[in-house]
Amino acid sequence: MRYTVHMERMLSDADMNTLLESEIYGHLACSDNGKPYIIPLAYVFHENVLYGQTTEGKKTDILRRNPLVCFQVQQQKEKEWRSVICWGHFEEFSFETLDEVEASMIVELLTNRLGAMQENVGIAVPHYSFTEKATPLPVNNRQSTLFRIVVTERTGKLYEADR
Repeated sequence: MRYTVHMERMLSDADMNTLLESEIYGHLACSDNGKPYIIPLAYVFHENVLYGQTTEGKKTDILRRNPLVCFQVQQQKEKEWRSVICWGHFEEFSFETLDEVEASMIVELLTNRLGAMQENVGIAVPHYSFTEKATPLPVNNRQSTLFRIVVTERTGKLYEADR
């Protein structure tokens, strides 16, 4: 069965927000010395910021060296396909300066949106101790970290197909 695109239009800011807020997986692209690197990423979108968590590894090494990123999310329903591409800057939260109120808000956002994923996919959302200051607890014996991507530019499209 062949489909033909009969409508293509740009998404409004409200439509882009709706798509970014409704999904929990996207793809994060970064670059390491001119070599592209793309990875799936579980995220939360809140007030023009993408929040995530990760553990130490190749992704964090690359992002620390070059914080410019591109992020893509899509949604397909029957004959309709939507996509948003965001550009922005990776910012790792410093646990030396992160206060309990901010850390709690970020962890709550991540846990509320991504908590069910823990059971379904087995990805661990890290826990944080707040005894004296925000402190990340290890995940699978690796240091975890919180980060955000401040979106500086974005674009989105909708495609609808005929049969």
